[in-house]
Amino acid sequence: MFASLSQTARKVFLPLLDFFYPPLCLSCNRLLPDGRDRVCEQCWNSIRRVDRELELYRETRGKLLASKQIDDLVASFVFEKEGSFQHIAHALKYSGVQSLGIELGRRLGTVINDWGLRADGLVPIPLHKRKLRERGYNQAELIARGVSAATKIPVRAGLVGRKRFTQTQTALSLEERQKNVNDAFELRASDSSEIKDKTFVLIDDVITTGATIEACGRELRRAGASCIIAASSALAQ
Repeated sequence: MFASLSQTARKVFLPLLDFFYPPLCLSCNRLLPDGRDRVCEQCWNSIRRVDRELELYRETRGKLLASKQIDDLVASFVFEKEGSFQHIAHALKYSGVQSLGIELGRRLGTVINDWGLRADGLVPIPLHKRKLRERGYNQAELIARGVSAATKIPVRAGLVGRKRFTQTQTALSLEERQKNVNDAFELRASDSSEIKDKTFVLIDDVITTGATIEACGRELRRAGASCIIAASSALAQ
């Protein structure tokens, strides 16, 4: 009976909500045909994709490999100022639209599958407990959950933690970014066998200089990880 009432309520009230508050794309404000979507397909298609021949990808991958902490890089999109991806990233991080994290992860997971990459676990870049308390969720963990849904690689969110609060990296230079995240992470695995000789994918929303990914990867490397792949929804200049 209650299930029937619930279905009836959905049939009656959801169309009314759509009439008074029609679902609009968070990027371009187009009317969406399905209220469950938050971004229209035109906006998704407008975002430049990453491929292995892209100069930005090759430069970023080269820097990460030179650090000796990261063995490979995979990413979905190119972050362009005022572009659709920026609108999506801001809605995820600052407006609480958590479903976008899962969707970004699914799309990143598709790229991981297409590139033939496999791993033992997905490790989202952790937030400091203060930042987690302020935001209420870790956007990297949401992305990791979406990646897991697409790849079936398990999320291992508890292996590494952030022990030191750091300022946002956005306005910092490369040297300042490296100093900002130096010694910011720590291992929290209960047993070294969880990491030793295993392959992990480090998940973040956007990689710019790679300083954060490198610092986090260093902790996994110290614990004996055999291969660390950096993965992000977007690469930024």
